[in-house]
Amino acid sequence: MTGQLVSVIIPARNEHRLIGGTIDRILVSARQLGSGVAEVIVVDNDSSDGTWKTLERYASSEGVIAVRHDRLGAARARNRGRRDATGEILVFVDADTWIEPDCLTRIVSHCHNGIEGGIVRLASSDGGLRARIWWLFWEHVRRLPLPRAKAMPALMFCTAATFDEFGPFDEGVAIGEEWPILASLYWHRPHRFLYDRSMTAFSSSRRMQAQKFGYLRTFLKYVWAILHRSGRINYTDGIR
Repeated sequence: MTGQLVSVIIPARNEHRLIGGTIDRILVSARQLGSGVAEVIVVDNDSSDGTWKTLERYASSEGVIAVRHDRLGAARARNRGRRDATGEILVFVDADTWIEPDCLTRIVSHCHNGIEGGIVRLASSDGGLRARIWWLFWEHVRRLPLPRAKAMPALMFCTAATFDEFGPFDEGVAIGEEWPILASLYWHRPHRFLYDRSMTAFSSSRRMQAQKFGYLRTFLKYVWAILHRSGRINYTDGIR
């Protein structure tokens, strides 16, 4: 894998509490690839808490690339990170998501074997029965042979060439912004898309747990987003 550079891109807005743990796990995974093979780019999306100070600390001690981007939106932050990325493989990770130690090594191996993009299994980092059921449900939804079922939540990867062919992330929506990349790849070259269910990303369930009937409300919003573009634009949750 020598010479194969990976760019890990993380959008972060007011993630002071969680961003450190996310970066730490990515750095562990990056070290398995070897020195100078992976770069970590964190885009601070106009945070008002201590996120930027945390990123400055990681920039000085670990070589993390910290970028400011004031235009709000996860899609805009990811696109900004891609502009700074030099890797042949792009890995997009949410700020509240933990990856496994061999995650980046396995993604590189997939791409070396002809895969152009994909997603991994998701599980809750918070615990609890409802969270486990929630992520298990979506695990099976994302197995459906439908382009829009190949959704990003928490982690996705693609080659830089694939991103430039089908991307960028759709900045006009608040949910489903990854569909131009993942759904298009699955539609045009399904044999080059991979849903690796043997690899797990652990994501926070705070979006659902922080509001009354949060799981039901979030599910209904996802259904609306799938059925009509207005549901992708009018996504009102403050926590993404």
